[in-house]
Amino acid sequence: MDYDKKDPRMFDEVSAQKQMADAFSRDEPQSEVSLSEGFKLPSSNHSSRKIQTTYTIRPEIKQGIEKLASKQGFRSSSAFVDLVLEQVLNQSK
Repeated sequence: MDYDKKDPRMFDEVSAQKQMADAFSRDEPQSEVSLSEGFKLPSSNHSSRKIQTTYTIRPEIKQGIEKLASKQGFRSSSAFVDLVLEQVLNQSK
């Protein structure tokens, strides 16, 4: 049997276009993280062994992190993020 694009049993153009649009859509589901009432922003700077890691975030999130870190007395936003994520991970155990 030869491939015939016009035969709907072989190829559905509308369905294929929808599947391609869905596959390459930039819309990502927004998930929310629920923190316990005991969650507190860290306010001290602890020193321990660290590894360098890179994450991509939106500019407004980066600015917010930097403001919070400065407000909490941290010299670097990475130290602040490290302690915040540690608390989040501890809560999820």
